[in-house]
Amino acid sequence: MRLTRVPDDPLAGRPPEVVATIGNFDGVHRGHRTLIGKVVERAAQLGARSAVVTFDPHPLLVIRPHSPLRLLSTGEEKADLIAGLGIDHLLVWRFDPGLQQMGAEGFLEQLNQRLRLRRLLVGPRFALGRGRHGTVEVIRAIGARLGFDVEEVSPYVEPRPLGPAGAAPRGAGPLSSTAIRALIAAGQVGRAGRALGRPPTLTGVVVSGEQVGRTLGYPTANLSLSASLAVPADGVYAAWAEVAPFTPGAQRFPAAVSIGMRPTFGGQQRQVEAYLLDFSGDLYGTTMRLHFVARLRGQERFVRLEDLVAQMRRDVETTQALLVAESEDVAPIAADG
Repeated sequence: MRLTRVPDDPLAGRPPEVVATIGNFDGVHRGHRTLIGKVVERAAQLGARSAVVTFDPHPLLVIRPHSPLRLLSTGEEKADLIAGLGIDHLLVWRFDPGLQQMGAEGFLEQLNQRLRLRRLLVGPRFALGRGRHGTVEVIRAIGARLGFDVEEVSPYVEPRPLGPAGAAPRGAGPLSSTAIRALIAAGQVGRAGRALGRPPTLTGVVVSGEQVGRTLGYPTANLSLSASLAVPADGVYAAWAEVAPFTPGAQRFPAAVSIGMRPTFGGQQRQVEAYLLDFSGDLYGTTMRLHFVARLRGQERFVRLEDLVAQMRRDVETTQALLVAESEDVAPIAADG
């Protein structure tokens, strides 16, 4: 996949003919993947290349800078997920106040200088440009002048309820990044994973902590995270951990992850700490990605350290059993708390 950053990367020769789609694609959930899959399919039918156009930073971080938006993926992770879908070209357009004020026609004219559009695939409520004035009908008219057509694609509808076993069925409906963010904020990482089609993730740099876990026999990797990322609710989780570089088939380690204020020790700052099972080595300064499988329990305050250590031992045993079952494609023994 060829990645182009606009406007930083210069124009390069004759633009390729493409079938494309445009969007934020935060998390690259199953609905996004369905749309992008249709782009790849249509490109093959038309003898063109496939392309995705997305934005960095997320437009809402510029339009409403004080809004509490929490993203499902880093820019690098989003690019990796899109590349895995067979896309030929990814354009990452810098979203700034200048682009915010640009109309749909001006944007599509600039896009056509880099990728010659043959067809643009969009969802039914898609809109582009200043004030979202570039509706599907407006874009069709622009396409008639610029030489591309517009295909409106029905949204992906979740075929089965996302709720936990035993819950009242929820009506099927389109997936959204907003809904998945809410699931993660509630600690429902299992449900979020079903919507994403993969476990939700957190990526950060391992930094030095207070080494309390080491004194208890469970040394943890403390992650420094971007403030814009969606972090699961406080609690203890079973997760897979991998260390950069993140390549297909890279080794991953089962991990028991604690998120919260460390109430037993009177913590004043929310932390994400991962105890990697079956691992030894120095992780400081490395970039780590956690793939959350299930929430084991909420945060607790223990009066006696021996009670905390006993609970940590149980958490590690549960994590080991749950992730072994998951890797063997066996029904999990724990669910979201």
